[in-house]
Amino acid sequence: HRPHGVVAVIGPFNFPMHLPNGHITPALLAGNAVVFKPSEKTPASGLYLAELWREAGVPAEVLQVVIGDAEIAQALVAHPETDGVFFTGGVGAGRAIHMALADQPQKIVALELGGNNPLIAWDVTDVQSAAHLIVQSAYVSAGQRCSCARRLIVPQRAEGERIIEALAALIDKIKVGAPFDDPQPFMGPVIDMASACGLLRAQWRLGGRAIRELKPMAPDRPYLTPGLIDVTGVEVPDQENFGPLLQVIRAPDWETAMTAANATRFGLAAGLLSDDETLYRRFWGEARAGIVNWNRPTTGAAATAPFGGPGLSGNHRPSAYYAADYCAYPVASLEADSVNFRIATGLAA
Repeated sequence: HRPHGVVAVIGPFNFPMHLPNGHITPALLAGNAVVFKPSEKTPASGLYLAELWREAGVPAEVLQVVIGDAEIAQALVAHPETDGVFFTGGVGAGRAIHMALADQPQKIVALELGGNNPLIAWDVTDVQSAAHLIVQSAYVSAGQRCSCARRLIVPQRAEGERIIEALAALIDKIKVGAPFDDPQPFMGPVIDMASACGLLRAQWRLGGRAIRELKPMAPDRPYLTPGLIDVTGVEVPDQENFGPLLQVIRAPDWETAMTAANATRFGLAAGLLSDDETLYRRFWGEARAGIVNWNRPTTGAAATAPFGGPGLSGNHRPSAYYAADYCAYPVASLEADSVNFRIATGLAA
C-alpha cells in the first residue's frame, strides 16, 4: 500500500479533537501529510491538537493547521495538490464536498455524516434500566453526537406507556449546566445560540405532543432542557436535529416498529432494548444501519470497530478500524529477479 500524498481533514465542533484524530492518525500512519481545518466553532481545540502531535514528534510540515470558515474549507477541498478529503460533520456540508469534487475523481473522499437514528424499546422488563439507556442514547453531550438516538419507538400498549413514564420522570432529574458546576451536570449547552434557536424551531415544526418540552434555560446562553415529543401519526421531516430532542413513535406491532425504524434516508446507528435475543437477531438482520446495538446506548463507539453507515450517513468509507482502507491505495506487482522471457506461440520460425 502507498499513501495518497496530501490529505485534508475537516473536523466537526463536537469531539473537536477525538473525531479529527480518527482521520489524522491513520492518515499519518499510512505516510500521508495532513492539512487539518478544525471547525470554525472550535479553532483552539484544533490548534492544541496540532501542538500535541508536534510534541509527539510529528514534524510541522507533515501536519499543518488552517483556521477559517466554509470558504477556507472550500479552497482546501478544491486545491489541485489535495489528494484526499476526509470530512466529519453534517450532511449538507458533506453533500457540498461531494458535488465540489464531482469532476475530480482522482481525489479520495471519506464522508462521516450524521443520522436520524432509531432506538426501539420492545419486550423490556426493567423499564428503569431502559429509561437510563434511552437518556444516555439521546441526551448525552446535549444530544450532540452523530450516533445519538433521535427517534424512540415503543409498543402502543401498556408496556410502551410504562417506558415513556419512566423516561419522563428521569428527564425531570437531568441536571443541565456548565462543566465544573457542583453538583456535576449530566449535560451542558449546545454549541451556540444559533444551534439552540434552530432546535427550538425544529421542535415547533415537528408538531406532535410535548411530553417534555425543549425549553431555553437562559435568554442569552445555549442551555436547553431535554425535549421529548410524541409524534405518533404525525408526518415529520427526515432530518437530524443535532441536540437534546427525542421523538416518540408508538407502534401497534413489531413489523410497524421496524418499518418506522428504517423510514429514514440515513443509516448510521440503530438500537434495540429488549429481553428477547431472538428479536434482536431479527432486528440485526433488518435494521439498515452501520452500527446496530442491543441493550446498550446507541452512543459510544470503539475504535476497534468500523464507524459509519449507508444512506446519507456517509459515502461507504467507515472510519475507526476501517480507516486504513481510505488512507492508502493498494499496489499489485508481478515480479521476477531477472529478465528471462520468451513468447511461446504466434511467432514465425
